[in-house]
Amino acid sequence: MEAASDHLLPAGAPELTELGKRIEKLRIDRGLSKQHLARHAGTSRQQLWRVMTGKSELSGGLSARLTDVLGTSVLSGLPIGQPLTTSTTAALGDPFAEYLADASAVARTLATIPGGADGRRVKRRVLDSLEDEAIARGIDLDAAFFDLRRRVLAGEL
Repeated sequence: MEAASDHLLPAGAPELTELGKRIEKLRIDRGLSKQHLARHAGTSRQQLWRVMTGKSELSGGLSARLTDVLGTSVLSGLPIGQPLTTSTTAALGDPFAEYLADASAVARTLATIPGGADGRRVKRRVLDSLEDEAIARGIDLDAAFFDLRRRVLAGEL
C-alpha cells in the first residue's frame, strides 16, 4: 500500500519521512481525505504536510489527536523524540510558552480584533501563526488552544 500512497504525491513533491509514509498509509487505509484528517486532528493540511515531509516536528498533542482520528498510534515503531510540553517550557521561564499556556490571554488578544468575516480570517491567521511558532519551539498546545480555534470558526469569539 505504501507504493499506492507514493503515487498520490504531486510531481516534484518533497519525499515523505517514515512518519509521513505511516500517516499517509493509515489515512488511505481508513478512507479519509487529507482535509478530514487535518480538521479532525485539530490542525491544518499545510501543517500536517510539514510534519509528514519532516519540515516540522510532530508534537505530542498532534500525535495524540492523530492517534484518536486514525485509531492507532502514528508513532508505532518509529524513532521520534519527545517534545517539550507547554507547562514544562513555561516552568523554564519562556514567556511565549506562558502566554500559550493561558488560553484566556490568547482569547483576550483575539477579542481585540474586529468581528465579521474579515475578523475571523485574521483571527484564524493569528492562531495559525501561534501554532506554527509553538511547533517550531517544540511547545505542545493543549485542548484550550484548539477550543479557541473552534470558537473563532463558529463566530463565538
